[in-house]
Amino acid sequence: MFRKAKQTIAPLPKPPTEAQMLEDLQLFHETRSTVTQPPSNENLPTLAEESTMDDWWKVYEASLHQHEQYFDQKTNALELKKTLQEMRSELQAVCDKIMAEIEQDLGQLTATMTE
Repeated sequence: MFRKAKQTIAPLPKPPTEAQMLEDLQLFHETRSTVTQPPSNENLPTLAEESTMDDWWKVYEASLHQHEQYFDQKTNALELKKTLQEMRSELQAVCDKIMAEIEQDLGQLTATMTE
């Protein structure tokens, strides 16, 4: 009923082997210079359409550094908040214990005074 059609599309190319991929990775090298210190906000270049790639990288790395600092500060603040809540709970428990002892002492004192 149906006839088998002839293949009109070329077969897909074979993917590279692991050895070929490793060989390609050896040829790859980074061309931009590495920044030792992130640039400060005062000497950051202003970006315009005619800015160089180095200017774009400086701004990117500065914003990345600022993001890392913000994340570290946020994590530190959350840890401090947790510690503060734990200390508050401990202090409340000690306060409740002291108040119970005071109430007990007052009860004993009242009983002694009425005798």
